[in-house]
Amino acid sequence: MLHMRKIALTALVVVAFSAGWIAKTAAQQNPASPIITYFSHDKVDASFAKALASNSPGNLFSRKDKRGTTYSVKTNSRGKADNGEIHSHKEWTAVVMVVSGAATVNTPGTPDKSVKAGTMNEFGGVLVGKGESHRVSKGDVLIVPPDAPHSYHNIEEPFRYMVIETP
Repeated sequence: MLHMRKIALTALVVVAFSAGWIAKTAAQQNPASPIITYFSHDKVDASFAKALASNSPGNLFSRKDKRGTTYSVKTNSRGKADNGEIHSHKEWTAVVMVVSGAATVNTPGTPDKSVKAGTMNEFGGVLVGKGESHRVSKGDVLIVPPDAPHSYHNIEEPFRYMVIETP
């Protein structure tokens, strides 16, 4: 009888171990798919309207990654009365996508003589340095690194743009 118990217990351990191994292997082969978030144009338009009414960015989306870094998508609307206040972003890069209208982006300061105005980077983007301005309109993208002061002037309404905040 003791011999039968040992055999049964051994078989049970082998079955439990095998089931765990199979479950782990299946989970590794079929990881859960990340969830996609969709916003209809109505939701995006409402976020732009809220941003214009409150004179501050609308927070369309925000999440933290596995390292605790926050990524955000904001909607912004600026009108002709915008005072062109100079601002910068301390700890994040702004990927700015112009959705409608146009504006002139200004960067304060004295131009750096070592960088020729209109120079292209390795990706084909035009560099906008200190003391320069550049006209942006629908479909244009700006990459604004941390601590890069800038302002918007000569606004054609409705000037709407989305900002993706990245580390």
